[in-house]
Amino acid sequence: MKSLRVRLVVTLCIAICVLWSTVAAWMFSSMRHELQSVLDDRLVASTRMVAGIMGQFSQAQVAAVGKGTKPADLTPVIARDGVACEVSLVRSEVEVLPIARTENSPGFGEVEELGFGRITKGGKPWRTYVLEENGIRITTADRIDVREHLVQSFAYAMVLPFAMALLGLLAITWWVGTRGLEPLRRLQQALAKRPPQDDQPIQVGQDIAELAPMVQSLNALLLRSHAALEHERRWTADAAHELRTPLTAIKTHVQVMQLLFERECQRGDKAENPALVQMRQSLENAKQGITHMHDTLEQLLLLARLEGTQGLVSQHLAGEDILAAFERACEQSQKNALSKGYACALETQVRPDALAVWDACKFVLPLPLPLLMCAVGNVIDNALRHNVGDKAVDAVIELAPTQDGIYVHVRDYGAGMSEAECEQALKRFWRKNPLGQGTGLGLTIVQRIIASADGRLSLERADGGGLLVRLFLPAVVQDDSVAAALLNKTLGSKH
Repeated sequence: MKSLRVRLVVTLCIAICVLWSTVAAWMFSSMRHELQSVLDDRLVASTRMVAGIMGQFSQAQVAAVGKGTKPADLTPVIARDGVACEVSLVRSEVEVLPIARTENSPGFGEVEELGFGRITKGGKPWRTYVLEENGIRITTADRIDVREHLVQSFAYAMVLPFAMALLGLLAITWWVGTRGLEPLRRLQQALAKRPPQDDQPIQVGQDIAELAPMVQSLNALLLRSHAALEHERRWTADAAHELRTPLTAIKTHVQVMQLLFERECQRGDKAENPALVQMRQSLENAKQGITHMHDTLEQLLLLARLEGTQGLVSQHLAGEDILAAFERACEQSQKNALSKGYACALETQVRPDALAVWDACKFVLPLPLPLLMCAVGNVIDNALRHNVGDKAVDAVIELAPTQDGIYVHVRDYGAGMSEAECEQALKRFWRKNPLGQGTGLGLTIVQRIIASADGRLSLERADGGGLLVRLFLPAVVQDDSVAAALLNKTLGSKH
């Protein structure tokens, strides 16, 4: 994933490094040239100073010095670190007699070219300057490697502040880039916290010229999306309402026809007539089809209402109210199963076993009790419909271990579903057996209810066969101290 901040900061850093490096290279070249000029000027100044000193001696004195066997030491005369100096008496074009020199002078007798030059003595390069006046040749020089070391010292003295300033500038650039992109982060947070049903225009970023066009485009997209969803919801609701009335009428007429048919069959001995048997079966199939379509429409209406909800209101409920709603949902599901002809046993459990925990706790539940009953009822209806054998469907309600919510587990002993089928089961109108009973909307409605309360719904294949459905609803316990004491006491007594 590409980061706009990283791209911006890296681009700025590269531009700054290139610019500063160019400036630093130019400054280093200029400093090097200036330093070389200063050192050359020092050689010239030293040479002229020695020439001035030597000019104070008479020719006889200079000749007397030249008769000596060892050149005199000029260190007391010219006390300049690193500068070597040698004074020679020029007797002819080929005869040059050194008469004085500094201790660090390697001897420059072979240097004949006046002005600046370069020689190598003792394996070291030297920069020389030669001045000749009144038969006296004065040569000053300093080592080039010492010059380069001095240049490097200046460069190091420049590089360290330059590097520190560059690092500081990069850090400031990162901070400025982060601060500059802060409106984008606020916009992202506002969008992340925005509930799906909220169709209000986004206000964050409207006052920033660069973000305003994007925010306006987002608002326009939200408006179009909301209009499309609203149109779909209205169409679903209208279609369901329009179809409910004729379906009810048809169902009523079919039931009347069944009653009349049964009455006519009872008047005569016509029950074994194949045509009448087929007619009875056709009426029964029509009734089942109408019932299935009626259930589908009711589920569609409920789903349309849920998707049109602008947010669920939290309720302050006692634990006993939640338990009563759970038990009513279980009882209603059993009645529905009996009315549809698939009678199965249902066992309900409440954990922990001590009901005092539920009786003493007050909860803040993020959805109304009717929706909780609807979710639990749909799951149990699905379990009763697919359960096989003599084992009863298990429905369990319990507090989460950390008391941050309520768990409902429903387990049946039917054929179960694979992992891929569990994912498909949450889609609208999906049924494992397309020819079987059910509308394919029950689990979709449960998922919508649970998601609206920020809960969780999971389906998994149970050990030993069957399907295990887990519901989790966040519920805040209002009296934590009482609930914790009762729960710890209960769990302690079980161990």
